Amino acid sequence: MTHWSLRYQPSLLKNAKQPEIIPAQATKTLKELHESQVIAGKAAGKQIVYHAIQDPNNAMSLDDLAAMDKEIAILRDAIATAKSNEKLLRANLISVNATLSTEELRGSVSLLELEKKEILGRLGPLRSGNVKPVSPKEKEEVDKAWKEWSRKASSRKKIGLELWEYSTEEMPEGTTKEEFWENLGLQRDD
Repeated sequence: MTHWSLRYQPSLLKNAKQPEIIPAQATKTLKELHESQVIAGKAAGKQIVYHAIQDPNNAMSLDDLAAMDKEIAILRDAIATAKSNEKLLRANLISVNATLSTEELRGSVSLLELEKKEILGRLGPLRSGNVKPVSPKEKEEVDKAWKEWSRKASSRKKIGLELWEYSTEEMPEGTTKEEFWENLGLQRDD
């Protein structure tokens, strides 16, 4: 069923984006089309409603209308599916935008490649077999010796600092600690 209607309102034409349409011209054109029976018109209050003239033989059958209803239902389902797909794609797009950019990924990859080269460089001598593996017992002995010597070094440093404090208390006047250190011929162990 084909039915077109145009409700003429001069106020709509005044605000139209096409300034060449003048309400008087539109009224005149619609009236001429009505008089030549290209379109039909009916008075509705102060307005005239124009619509296309329809051929009654062109009317659709009930089967055609049922088929059209089915097609409309299929299209509505397709629209709903498309909208849900759109939501999923938008969510994916947001998550992709939230991740690193291509430049950042390239920089990250180059840093990882440098780190890999460094690790492989350190692994080279180990793979060649030139390095003797350390047994757990040897490691334990070395750790024990390291702790013992660390304690001794710490206590010697403490004794040295205490002696230095006693020595600088009796330092000659006008002499700084640095000058006194140099006069004694001592070396720093920073």
